[in-house]
Amino acid sequence: MSEGDWPLERTTALYKVIRQLHKQTRQDRVSRLRSIDLDADFVVSAFHSCRAPPMFANLRCGIWYVPPGLRDGTCYFKSTDGHSGSWDFSLSRLNAHIALAASERGRVMIVDATRRGKRFPDALSKTIPIWCCVFNRAVAALRASGGVDTAGARWERLALP
Repeated sequence: MSEGDWPLERTTALYKVIRQLHKQTRQDRVSRLRSIDLDADFVVSAFHSCRAPPMFANLRCGIWYVPPGLRDGTCYFKSTDGHSGSWDFSLSRLNAHIALAASERGRVMIVDATRRGKRFPDALSKTIPIWCCVFNRAVAALRASGGVDTAGARWERLALP
């Protein structure tokens, strides 16, 4: 069937469907950008409510939500380090600067995001608690052996979330 054989009604219907799809795609993009903007506003509000702790954006998804002027740095917590059956601590992603900031200021804020329908990103609910536990146990072992100077540091305040 050649292009000229198509009835006018089919061509018009096809055009309307394509136009509607383009319109819907455009609206989806605008909605996503609005959602990011609202979430970023929430992050700023939480930052000020928590008395401006050092704020780090997880490079996986959190970087979108943290204004560069408020960001003390970035971190890289990968959600698969905490998935069931693969409870693991990544030596290639130590994020030691986060522990140092927490010991100096007594707290940090890590921003990450997840898809719709999930309450918390896996990095926040699984990976970071494992990371906290490993760092706390390492510091406890160093303290017990007398190998760490705790003057000025607040290691005792680091704990699982």
